[in-house]
Amino acid sequence: MDAFQWYVLKVVSKQEEKIKANLEAELIKENLQHTVREILIPYEKVYEIRNGKKYVKNRSLFPGYLLLYADLSDGLLVQLLKSIIGALGFLGVRGWGANRPPVPLSQAEVNRIIGKANGTDVIDLKLHTIFVVGELVDIIDGPFAGFSGKVQEISEEKKTLNVIVKIFDERNTPVELSYTQVKKSF
Repeated sequence: MDAFQWYVLKVVSKQEEKIKANLEAELIKENLQHTVREILIPYEKVYEIRNGKKYVKNRSLFPGYLLLYADLSDGLLVQLLKSIIGALGFLGVRGWGANRPPVPLSQAEVNRIIGKANGTDVIDLKLHTIFVVGELVDIIDGPFAGFSGKVQEISEEKKTLNVIVKIFDERNTPVELSYTQVKKSF
Protein backbone atom coordinates (compact mmCIF):
# COMPACT_ATOMS: atom_id res chain seq x y z
CA MET A 1 0.00 0.00 0.00
CA ASP A 2 1.19 3.50 -0.83
CA ALA A 3 1.76 5.47 2.38
CA PHE A 4 1.76 8.80 0.54
CA GLN A 5 -1.25 11.00 1.19
CA TRP A 6 -2.13 14.69 0.95
CA TYR A 7 -1.88 16.72 4.16
CA VAL A 8 -2.50 20.39 4.90
CA LEU A 9 0.30 22.17 6.75
CA LYS A 10 -0.59 25.43 8.51
CA VAL A 11 2.04 28.12 7.98
CA VAL A 12 2.47 31.83 8.60
CA SER A 13 0.25 33.67 6.12
CA LYS A 14 1.97 35.46 3.21
CA GLN A 15 5.12 33.42 3.89
CA GLU A 16 4.08 30.31 1.95
CA GLU A 17 6.77 30.59 -0.77
CA LYS A 18 9.55 31.22 1.74
CA ILE A 19 8.48 28.34 3.98
CA LYS A 20 8.19 26.02 0.97
CA ALA A 21 11.74 26.91 -0.10
CA ASN A 22 13.06 26.38 3.45
CA LEU A 23 11.29 23.04 3.67
CA GLU A 24 12.70 21.87 0.33
CA ALA A 25 16.22 22.87 1.42
CA GLU A 26 15.87 21.07 4.77
CA LEU A 27 14.54 17.93 3.09
CA ILE A 28 17.69 17.77 0.96
CA LYS A 29 19.97 18.64 3.88
CA GLU A 30 18.48 15.89 6.07
CA ASN A 31 18.24 13.43 3.14
CA LEU A 32 14.47 13.11 3.58
CA GLN A 33 13.38 14.18 0.10
CA HIS A 34 11.99 10.67 -0.45
CA THR A 35 9.29 11.37 2.19
CA VAL A 36 7.69 14.26 0.25
CA ARG A 37 6.70 13.89 -3.38
CA GLU A 38 5.08 17.30 -3.82
CA ILE A 39 4.64 20.60 -1.98
CA LEU A 40 1.82 22.66 -3.44
CA ILE A 41 0.68 26.24 -2.94
CA PRO A 42 -2.65 26.49 -4.80
CA TYR A 43 -2.95 29.77 -6.73
CA GLU A 44 -5.63 31.39 -8.81
CA LYS A 45 -5.04 33.90 -11.60
CA VAL A 46 -6.45 37.33 -10.91
CA TYR A 47 -6.65 40.08 -13.53
CA GLU A 48 -5.99 43.58 -12.32
CA ILE A 49 -6.02 46.87 -14.20
CA ARG A 50 -3.57 49.51 -13.01
CA ASN A 51 -2.86 52.72 -14.90
CA GLY A 52 -4.81 51.43 -17.87
CA LYS A 53 -2.73 48.26 -18.24
CA LYS A 54 -3.92 44.73 -17.63
CA TYR A 55 -1.82 42.63 -15.24
CA VAL A 56 -2.20 38.99 -14.32
CA LYS A 57 -1.03 37.96 -10.89
CA ASN A 58 -1.23 34.81 -8.83
CA ARG A 59 -3.14 34.95 -5.57
CA SER A 60 -3.00 32.17 -3.01
CA LEU A 61 -6.28 30.27 -2.82
CA PHE A 62 -5.60 29.29 0.79
CA PRO A 63 -3.38 31.86 2.49
CA GLY A 64 -1.53 30.31 5.41
CA TYR A 65 -1.56 26.73 4.11
CA LEU A 66 0.71 24.39 2.15
CA LEU A 67 -0.36 21.04 0.72
CA LEU A 68 2.07 18.17 1.15
CA TYR A 69 1.93 14.85 -0.66
CA ALA A 70 3.96 12.98 1.89
CA ASP A 71 4.62 9.79 3.82
CA LEU A 72 4.40 10.53 7.55
CA SER A 73 4.60 6.89 8.68
CA ASP A 74 8.12 6.91 10.18
CA GLY A 75 7.75 10.22 12.05
CA LEU A 76 11.01 11.69 10.72
CA LEU A 77 9.24 14.16 8.45
CA VAL A 78 7.03 15.41 11.29
CA GLN A 79 10.14 16.08 13.39
CA LEU A 80 11.70 17.98 10.50
CA LEU A 81 8.52 20.02 9.95
CA LYS A 82 8.53 21.07 13.61
CA SER A 83 11.94 22.67 13.08
CA ILE A 84 10.87 24.74 10.05
CA ILE A 85 10.39 28.38 11.03
CA GLY A 86 6.85 29.44 10.15
CA ALA A 87 5.35 25.94 10.09
CA LEU A 88 2.54 25.88 12.67
CA GLY A 89 1.20 22.32 12.54
CA PHE A 90 -1.22 20.23 10.55
CA LEU A 91 -4.80 21.18 9.80
CA GLY A 92 -7.13 19.35 12.17
CA VAL A 93 -4.45 18.95 14.84
CA ARG A 94 -3.91 21.67 17.43
CA GLY A 95 -0.27 22.70 17.18
CA TRP A 96 2.65 20.32 17.25
CA GLY A 97 2.09 18.98 20.76
CA ALA A 98 -1.03 16.92 20.02
CA ASN A 99 -0.73 13.15 20.11
CA ARG A 100 -3.22 12.67 17.29
CA PRO A 101 -1.87 11.96 13.81
CA PRO A 102 -2.70 14.50 11.09
CA VAL A 103 -5.80 13.79 9.04
CA PRO A 104 -5.13 13.37 5.30
CA LEU A 105 -7.33 15.02 2.69
CA SER A 106 -9.81 12.88 0.79
CA GLN A 107 -9.16 12.36 -2.92
CA ALA A 108 -12.28 14.40 -3.76
CA GLU A 109 -10.92 17.38 -1.79
CA VAL A 110 -7.53 17.08 -3.49
CA ASN A 111 -9.12 16.93 -6.95
CA ARG A 112 -11.22 20.02 -6.24
CA ILE A 113 -8.22 22.02 -4.92
CA ILE A 114 -5.87 20.96 -7.71
CA GLY A 115 -8.60 21.65 -10.29
CA LYS A 116 -8.94 25.21 -8.99
CA ALA A 117 -5.18 25.71 -8.94
CA ASN A 118 -4.85 24.50 -12.54
CA GLY A 119 -7.55 26.92 -13.70
CA THR A 120 -10.10 24.28 -14.67
CA ASP A 121 -12.74 25.91 -12.47
CA VAL A 122 -14.75 28.72 -13.96
CA ILE A 123 -14.33 31.00 -10.95
CA ASP A 124 -10.59 31.48 -11.27
CA LEU A 125 -10.85 34.74 -13.21
CA LYS A 126 -11.72 37.71 -11.06
CA LEU A 127 -11.30 41.38 -11.64
CA HIS A 128 -10.58 43.88 -8.91
CA THR A 129 -12.31 46.77 -10.72
CA ILE A 130 -16.08 46.98 -10.28
CA PHE A 131 -18.11 48.82 -12.90
CA VAL A 132 -21.46 50.56 -12.44
CA VAL A 133 -24.20 51.21 -15.01
CA GLY A 134 -24.05 54.83 -16.16
CA GLU A 135 -20.37 55.48 -15.42
CA LEU A 136 -17.87 56.65 -18.01
CA VAL A 137 -15.11 54.28 -19.11
CA ASP A 138 -12.10 54.62 -21.40
CA ILE A 139 -11.55 51.82 -23.91
CA ILE A 140 -7.92 50.66 -23.73
CA ASP A 141 -7.91 47.60 -26.00
CA GLY A 142 -9.48 46.47 -29.27
CA PRO A 143 -10.75 48.34 -32.32
CA PHE A 144 -12.34 51.09 -30.18
CA ALA A 145 -9.18 51.81 -28.14
CA GLY A 146 -8.93 55.52 -27.44
CA PHE A 147 -12.70 56.05 -27.35
CA SER A 148 -14.76 56.71 -24.24
CA GLY A 149 -18.26 55.54 -23.50
CA LYS A 150 -20.98 55.07 -20.92
CA VAL A 151 -21.70 51.67 -19.37
CA GLN A 152 -25.22 50.60 -20.36
CA GLU A 153 -25.28 46.99 -19.14
CA ILE A 154 -23.04 44.63 -17.14
CA SER A 155 -22.86 40.86 -17.66
CA GLU A 156 -21.14 39.21 -14.67
CA GLU A 157 -21.43 35.73 -16.19
CA LYS A 158 -19.65 36.66 -19.42
CA LYS A 159 -17.42 39.30 -17.74
CA THR A 160 -18.47 41.86 -20.34
CA LEU A 161 -19.89 45.37 -20.47
CA ASN A 162 -22.25 46.91 -23.01
CA VAL A 163 -20.89 50.41 -23.58
CA ILE A 164 -22.43 53.21 -25.66
CA VAL A 165 -19.63 54.81 -27.70
CA LYS A 166 -20.12 58.05 -29.60
CA ILE A 167 -18.52 57.64 -33.04
CA PHE A 168 -17.91 60.55 -35.43
CA ASP A 169 -19.30 62.97 -32.80
CA GLU A 170 -22.89 62.11 -33.68
CA ARG A 171 -23.69 58.42 -33.72
CA ASN A 172 -24.14 56.40 -30.50
CA THR A 173 -22.98 52.83 -31.05
CA PRO A 174 -23.44 49.98 -28.54
CA VAL A 175 -20.28 47.90 -28.14
CA GLU A 176 -19.73 44.74 -26.08
CA LEU A 177 -16.34 44.79 -24.35
CA SER A 178 -14.64 42.52 -21.85
CA TYR A 179 -13.74 43.89 -18.42
CA THR A 180 -10.08 43.89 -19.42
CA GLN A 181 -10.68 46.15 -22.46
CA VAL A 182 -11.81 49.15 -20.39
CA LYS A 183 -10.75 51.25 -17.44
CA LYS A 184 -12.69 53.72 -15.34
CA SER A 185 -12.55 57.35 -16.48
CA PHE A 186 -11.34 59.73 -13.83
